[in-house]
Order: sequence, then C-alpha cells, then structure tokens
Amino acid sequence: MSTSRYLAVSLSGLQILLLAVTPTSALPVPSVKLSLDFNVPDRGAPSTTSGGGTRGRCLPGTKTLMPLVPKTNLGLTTSDRPSFFAYIPPISRTAPVTPNLAEFLLLSDDDQEVVYQATFPLPDQAGIVQYDLPEDAPALKPGSRYHWYITLSCDTSGSASSNPSAEGWIERAAVSPNLTKALKAAEPSKRAAVYAEAGIWHETLTTLADLRRRNPNSATVLSDWRSVLKSVGLESMADEPIASCR
Repeated sequence: MSTSRYLAVSLSGLQILLLAVTPTSALPVPSVKLSLDFNVPDRGAPSTTSGGGTRGRCLPGTKTLMPLVPKTNLGLTTSDRPSFFAYIPPISRTAPVTPNLAEFLLLSDDDQEVVYQATFPLPDQAGIVQYDLPEDAPALKPGSRYHWYITLSCDTSGSASSNPSAEGWIERAAVSPNLTKALKAAEPSKRAAVYAEAGIWHETLTTLADLRRRNPNSATVLSDWRSVLKSVGLESMADEPIASCR
C-alpha cells in the first residue's frame, strides 16, 4: 500500500487509529503528543448552575469531595442506569462522626422529585468512587435531565451544611445511528475514544475505569484516563485509585 493511499484510508478514523499507535511504532505518525480528549457538547447550562463539591467537618485537608463532571457540570449518558463518579478525599478519624457510608440522591432537574435515594459503603482509602445505578432504580428517561448528589454524613446534629457533598447533572441522550455504528466497529479498548468524540461523558469514564481495573499495569490505558480528565480540568484526580460501590 502506497503512503498516499494509506493516509487516505486512515483519515476517516484518524483519532481512533492514532490512539492505537504506541511510541515504539514504526508507522510514520506526526511528531506530536497524542491524547484522548473529551469533546464537551453544547447542551445549555443546567437549570441551577451551581455545582461541584464541598468540604465538611470530616474532611480536614484542602481537598474537597468533588464530582467527576465536565466544567459545564452536565454529563451525557446513553444508559438507562449509568455510573456516577466522585472523588472522596482523606477523611478525618477525629470528626464527630466518622462516616463509613455515603448517600446517593437523584432528583428531577427542577429538584422537585426524588427519583432515587440510597446509601453505599465508602472505600477504605481516599480516591474515586464509582456508583452504579442499580437495577431496582427507575430507568433514566431519554431526553430527561437529572440532578445528582453524593453526600457524606459527618454531622448528626442536623446541620446539613457540615456534611460534604458533591453534585452534578446528567442527561440521557439518544444513541445516534453513527454512534452505534462506530461502537460496533471499534475494538473494546477503543470504545472510550468513540464515546469521548461523541461527547458521552458517563460512558467514557465507565469504559476507561473498567479498562483500568482489567489492565492495572497498562500505560496506554492510564494515559487515556489522564488525558480525558485533563481535557476537562480534572487532572488533579487522574492518578487516584478507583473503587466500585455496587
């Protein structure tokens, strides 16, 4: 195959192809740093634009409980029961209450309806938690937007402001024929790149988190994870361990 023909064939799937190239490859790729960047879609701001995380009485350091969401505070999903991610910093063992459980709360976009509420066990160490919406939870409706929280119960005095909380928004998006075709054609290790290009945040993270657990020593998987988080301003959490709370 000639060089010109190779380039013509490759350009239609350039991003996915480049991600498969390792630094030791003999292929004539450009001398630039390759990365997996997330394409943040323009979906408009949530009905309430506040978001992010807070630091309560049981988090003594400078780090806060933070949601893993793009800067818009809104992440898209194609799943009816997706996974949610948040960073939990080191917890003080001298707080009035040392939490070993966190609360997950899913509300309607206007905060008027509780869609789902549950508690889950916290990991033993600081890091990123993955909470999978269980089968007994209501399925997210296509085209609907929801407000979600993860909260630690550090204070039993009734002062909610003392309990650190992370919040974000999620919207279930329809799966386009092009996305379906691209996912079917992609190898499992490249599906995160397909989701990232399509702006589907929750499946991008879920796919990469699963790859990290299955391939803990893979430099390529870790590099992709770091690149995605860095592309949305979450690089400070890129090297944190991931724990599932199922």
